[in-house]
Amino acid sequence: MRLSEAALWYRIEDLKNEARELNTAIADISQLVSYTRVDSMIDFLISKLNNYFVPEMLVFMVKPPRKNNLRQYYYSNLQKTDKILPTKYFYILEDYFDNLANTTVNGYAVPFGNLICELPENTFSDDFLKLNPKLVIPLFGIGGVYAIIYISGKQDGTSFSANEMFYIHRMFSVLAVTMQNGLHYEISITEPKTGLFTYDFFITRMEEAISNLRRYDRLSGMLIIDIDFFKRFNDTYGHLCGDKVLVALAQTLKKVVRENDCVARFGGEEFSILLSECDGESLLTIAERIRIAVSEIVLYENDQKLSITISVGGCLIRDIKGVTPNYIFKKADKALYYSKQHGRNKTTIYNMGFLDAAKIMNGEDLSEQ
Repeated sequence: MRLSEAALWYRIEDLKNEARELNTAIADISQLVSYTRVDSMIDFLISKLNNYFVPEMLVFMVKPPRKNNLRQYYYSNLQKTDKILPTKYFYILEDYFDNLANTTVNGYAVPFGNLICELPENTFSDDFLKLNPKLVIPLFGIGGVYAIIYISGKQDGTSFSANEMFYIHRMFSVLAVTMQNGLHYEISITEPKTGLFTYDFFITRMEEAISNLRRYDRLSGMLIIDIDFFKRFNDTYGHLCGDKVLVALAQTLKKVVRENDCVARFGGEEFSILLSECDGESLLTIAERIRIAVSEIVLYENDQKLSITISVGGCLIRDIKGVTPNYIFKKADKALYYSKQHGRNKTTIYNMGFLDAAKIMNGEDLSEQ
């Protein structure tokens, strides 16, 4: 084979490889833009990065709209951990990149070494530098920088290849748009005080649960939670204390239930939870776990220790023809009423059966049930 023919052959192979890499990136981008939840976007991206490289550290620092607290996703060797970075490493670079917004490509990686040269000395502590950061990726939204992503050196010690950088630039530039959309979607389906889902979103999830039950035989359950004597917190300590109780309860509920479960606040002191993939026994077990976890919450107001208890009512969602979210609500609320009338700080589960099926089939007025 002549040299010119060999060069042409190698060039063709290079073009084929580039085409395959581009097709892979396009397929991954198409999948990425289909997600509406930020957690799902990041999970997907992590799974795809694993096919290219494994960084020793990868941290997403995200500032959601209308919230003061940063949200962090910290990965060691692409495994999620509970570690967090000091928040100053978001705000330092937020200011830096906001000033360069017109000259920085959204979602493109910047070598960390460039920042070291341009920012004041000692901006980054020795402890942070030991994490071996190599790339920084700013994500811009309408209001400026809303996320900073740190990527450390690779596990195998090699430098990032041209193909890896190509993939990083493409995926994170798309993430800059999809994540912002996801954060704004969260605003539309959550209420501001607790960050829990709204009534309308909860009803949508209940309708999906009923549909999944009929199609895939996947049981779900619903819990209604009411804070015992909540009015006393407001009357005795003021509404700010009442808000503190609501937020503490919301945080506890999110910790106890699984990620796929839906926790909502309907206003006042009433909360609801849709639990997927559960039966009657597990519904009671989870309800009791929640009740006990809430009783262990410790809050202080004016140096006085406050305790919180809840009453819980639940109902397993069964495959009864014609059953609706409204009917399930009423049965769970009936169970809640029983808990409140029999001492509070109690769990009661309503078990739908043949009588309920007969009532639904007869089209009875359920408003007084």
